[in-house]
Amino acid sequence: MAIVSKQPKGRTSSPSKRFLYLFIVLCLAWASVQYSQCTTTTSINRLASPTDLASSAGLAMKQSFGFFDDISDKQWKLLQKIVAEHVNHKYPEQPLTHNPHFDKRNLKYFNSYPAWWQTNYEPNFSCQFERRIGGATGNGDGPKWICDPHRIAQIAAARKTKDPAHPGCVIYSIGSNGDFSFEWGMQQAVGAGVCEFHIFDMGDYAEKMPKDLERAHFHQWGLMKQSSDAGDDGSVQPGAQYYGLRDTIKLLGHENLDTIDIFKIDCEKCEWKTFQDWVGPGIPSLQQIQVEVHGAPPEAITFFDSFEEEGYVRFHKEPNIQFNDGSCVEFALLKLDKEFFELKNEMKKARDVTLTVSE
Repeated sequence: MAIVSKQPKGRTSSPSKRFLYLFIVLCLAWASVQYSQCTTTTSINRLASPTDLASSAGLAMKQSFGFFDDISDKQWKLLQKIVAEHVNHKYPEQPLTHNPHFDKRNLKYFNSYPAWWQTNYEPNFSCQFERRIGGATGNGDGPKWICDPHRIAQIAAARKTKDPAHPGCVIYSIGSNGDFSFEWGMQQAVGAGVCEFHIFDMGDYAEKMPKDLERAHFHQWGLMKQSSDAGDDGSVQPGAQYYGLRDTIKLLGHENLDTIDIFKIDCEKCEWKTFQDWVGPGIPSLQQIQVEVHGAPPEAITFFDSFEEEGYVRFHKEPNIQFNDGSCVEFALLKLDKEFFELKNEMKKARDVTLTVSE
């Protein structure tokens, strides 16, 4: 007699049902993957959208004179906060502490220029894409820190589109000693022919300029404190050994120039005598200042404080340690609209009120 086995009730599973279950599982898995990819792509597009960036970067655009066009308002306000909270001195009540012109302690590490620079005027701003420009690699003595050089190229192109007669980008380089590595490096960074270079030095180094450095002009004179010795008609006579900055601008026909994009200066202490001439009537806005300061006379405080009042932030500081003991320091400054400093001014007023009440 044949025995017929029976499957337990409720466990019957036809092939068609098994196929249906498998199909549903695969569809759910595929949908999950597609949703994840779609969400990620949408998020990336949202972050990278030029329209969104432009609409949220209005504050940076306005307060940087159009230099920063892709920094969100939220990030820009954070930069404002950092500048507002920054303190320029280790000893705010006695900022000349460690300065040998003021501090008479006979101790090397507490009475020297390096000691003073170590305790005063650190950078208070950051440029995300800053680069050390000069030579083939950007290393060694001579290169300078430039805030986001790619923006200079973009702005130059926009100026030329608006006005073909505009020089695009203008760079003043005061003090070269026959070394043109910085100018050559800037040309490599922004493109050949983008910037117009004006290089100044007392030495006759015109023949040493690289032949492939385009739109470069060498001027054999030095910078001095601006005088009022111009002719009755305001003209400036060529042929002198030294000129003030305003006279230099007149000689070069740059009176109507709105901006000098880079003002690089290493003039062996002339910075202390001339810095008050770098801003004011008849002077185009110096968008970036790259300056090597030598020593630290008491007027160094006026030097930095006056530039802050004019809207400059410091985005880099670098001591010269190869050919110096650190008494000479390279600073890089960037000009912003004075509105950028409103929070800083408000916080300063609040501190002043607190001090007045406590007294």
